[in-house]
Amino acid sequence: MEGNERQIEGSSASAAYALEACNVAASTTDAGVSVVSKERWEELGRLRAAGQSVSQIARATGFDRKTVRACLRKGQWEPYRRAAATQTLMAAHRAWLVERAPQVHYSAQILFQELRAGRGYSGGYDTVRNAVRPLRMEAAAQALTQRRFETEPGQQAQVDWGQVRTRFGSEPIEVHVFVMTLGYSRRAWAEGYENERMGALLSAHEHAFQHFGGRTAEILYDRMRTVTMGGTSAEGKPRWNPTFEAFARHWGFEP
Repeated sequence: MEGNERQIEGSSASAAYALEACNVAASTTDAGVSVVSKERWEELGRLRAAGQSVSQIARATGFDRKTVRACLRKGQWEPYRRAAATQTLMAAHRAWLVERAPQVHYSAQILFQELRAGRGYSGGYDTVRNAVRPLRMEAAAQALTQRRFETEPGQQAQVDWGQVRTRFGSEPIEVHVFVMTLGYSRRAWAEGYENERMGALLSAHEHAFQHFGGRTAEILYDRMRTVTMGGTSAEGKPRWNPTFEAFARHWGFEP
């Protein structure tokens, strides 16, 4: 299997990534009105003035209906500004965060609760999540580059998700990058998606299998929520997500 692989690198990797990035739906950029550009905000106003409904505008522009309504309610456009207090709020906790985050597997929710309960933190959850994200990405990158699998060809692969901030048109978005790395040769397949839900995960697996010309006997995952449901069965085995377990049986690999 691995003898016929083509490793993604250089310009071909950039082209593959760019192609996937172009398929990310614009709705993923609409978590808040603050990231809507002035030109897009004015476009929404023109469509509304032309008599189009919120649903029609949403379909025409690719925005979420909630974002369309929020934009139409605003009297004037305001440029996006990251809260100046964000870095100040986390500065006093930076050293603690770097040490504690790996211990709780980079769970922003757990870190937020501990900061509020024991360290006098007064900020919001989003501030903690934004501070944890680069730490998680750095750890994932180190794991991919440093972890070695001493396995035979075709025996094992590893799957991970990473996140990349980029711009889509005039607006910033977060692209979720699926990476499958073969244990023997370290060849990899990477592909961008708008989320990490089950549909994206299964589609990414099939694209990787097609790229490599097959699948390995085993695929390794790190507590991925779409793969396991947490805990173990009475026999001490992982409690697999039923949909993913059926997918693994269909393709004949052991998770």
